[in-house]
This record gives sequence, structure tokens and C-alpha cells, in this order.
Amino acid sequence: MGELFQVVYTSTAAESFSRAELLDMLKGSVQRNSKAGITGLLLYQDRTFMQALEGEKAVVTTLYEKISHDPRHRNVIPLLQGPIAERHFPNSAMAFRDLETPELKKLPGYSEFLNTPLSGEQFKKNLPLCEKLLLLFKQNIR
Repeated sequence: MGELFQVVYTSTAAESFSRAELLDMLKGSVQRNSKAGITGLLLYQDRTFMQALEGEKAVVTTLYEKISHDPRHRNVIPLLQGPIAERHFPNSAMAFRDLETPELKKLPGYSEFLNTPLSGEQFKKNLPLCEKLLLLFKQNIR
């Protein structure tokens, strides 16, 4: 296996996704990511995605380029890119949270920080916020 690599980005959905559409998209992602050796996390709120992808560098960068040109995404903004020593989401082909669901407030470690818009520009200016969000979900994935 090659060098472990991570890409974290935000994007805006071209159109709103229903819960069923999100789950369908997630099923396809899990199948493709499992085959490709990619793990990560997908967050969704108010038509905004934040996604962490991790795996072999060539595979991750190819997938990120594909996402960047996917017409379902607009304003794709890379937040973090680079080698990682270990996977943050080793047991998940694509962990997922819809940040608009009420049960989110029941998560251990829930913070009002989660009500912060996932604006890529905001995270780009303050990368520790991006990392804080990823770490919160890493700690609470079930």
C-alpha cells in the first residue's frame, strides 16, 4: 500500500437532498469506497457537505478530482490535504451525519458548535475548527 493521504473539503449541493437521496448516495459511496480502500466521514447541513477522505494518495486524489467536477457539487473548497500517519476513520467506508437531525443533540460531547454553518470559507480561514469538527465525530462514531 502507498502513502496514506487525507483530503478534507466542503462543497455546496447544486440542489437540496432529501434524507432518502442522501442515504442512496451514501450507499453507493460506501460500496465504491470499500472496494477502493477509502475511509472517511461525510457531514451534511443546509445543502453543504464537509467530507474527509483517506486512503492511498493516488486513489484519494483521483476521487477528490471526480467530486470536484461532479455537477451535484458547487464551490468545492479544499480545507486539508496531505499525508497522514494513520486513518482517522479506519472502520468506516463513509461515516455519515446529517447535522440537521434532532437526535444529534443526544450525542455525547454535543456542542452548539455543530450549529455553525459549514461554510468552506469560514473553515478555510480557521482550520482548527475543521479539525475540531472531525475529531468530535471521530470520538462519537457508533
